[in-house]
Amino acid sequence: MTDTPTFGGEIVWRPTPEYTERAHLTRFMRAHAISDHAELMARSTADVAWFADAVLRSLDIRFRVPYTTVLDASGGIEWPRWCVGGRLNIADNCVDKWASDPATRARPAIIWEGEEGATRTLSYGELATEVNRCANALRSLGVGRGDAVGLFMPMTPEIAIALLAAARIGAVALPLFSGYGAGAVASRLADAGAVALFTADGTFRRGRLSPMKPIADEAAAHVPTLRHVIVLRRAGNDVTMTPGRDHWWHELVGRQPDTAESADTAAEDTLLILYTSGTTGRPKGIVHTHCGFPVKAAQDMAFGTDVHGASDNGADRIYWITDMGWMMGPWLVY
Repeated sequence: MTDTPTFGGEIVWRPTPEYTERAHLTRFMRAHAISDHAELMARSTADVAWFADAVLRSLDIRFRVPYTTVLDASGGIEWPRWCVGGRLNIADNCVDKWASDPATRARPAIIWEGEEGATRTLSYGELATEVNRCANALRSLGVGRGDAVGLFMPMTPEIAIALLAAARIGAVALPLFSGYGAGAVASRLADAGAVALFTADGTFRRGRLSPMKPIADEAAAHVPTLRHVIVLRRAGNDVTMTPGRDHWWHELVGRQPDTAESADTAAEDTLLILYTSGTTGRPKGIVHTHCGFPVKAAQDMAFGTDVHGASDNGADRIYWITDMGWMMGPWLVY
């Protein structure tokens, strides 16, 4: 018999009274006269519409057109309609809200470090500029509202920019794991009828070059709807560029205007499709909306990890290692 480690044991950290006092969840509960966590759980599950509305207001999720009803479950609980009549583009909330505020415009939005040690920082103002340029680049290629756009890239600032730019134009983002082979990339792009794909020449894994563009090329050959491939120069390896289809990021995006109107999207318009792993059958695309997954991500950050922004006497930083092809990648960005 071998010794089995035990877990649990001593609690190594407890929040101080001062920490608890400034917590988002404490503020939320007091605003709604809720005395303890048990009461919060009971009320939030007994009155889902109240809780959803309260969370949207607490997070300052801004709508172009306010919703008339936060939840319509008349079609059954399996077919809910959220924020009925409301119109919002989540990019306005993720980028513009912070870039337009003098108090947050210059604060870091993205801090990136590559495996080789290269670093970059984008402020909210700089992020807004790059998202706008990327949105304009997509529009210049004829990509627009409802079009599916694949993201097969390493974790660089550009993949976050592309994700948010797709939202800005009302396109549907398809985040793909950067370690996929051509077959896995092709099956997901084809399933969604993708018209464009963001990729990179290559990336670095454990100190070695890992080409990505050849995988994207092989996948593209099996996706008849794919018209454009936008390539980030990340690793500097030689790649083949197909005339008329392939575009270098720095050439296409870099020359675009730095302002772009966001698409007038409804709360329930499709924002992105996250695919399951495919280990138990054909990969299944899970649809998320502008007023769905991003708002839940923000709620998790606010209530679950108690992340504080610039309005709370200093901004917290989240250190996160994941891939955009796993749902936690988009979760972090939103």
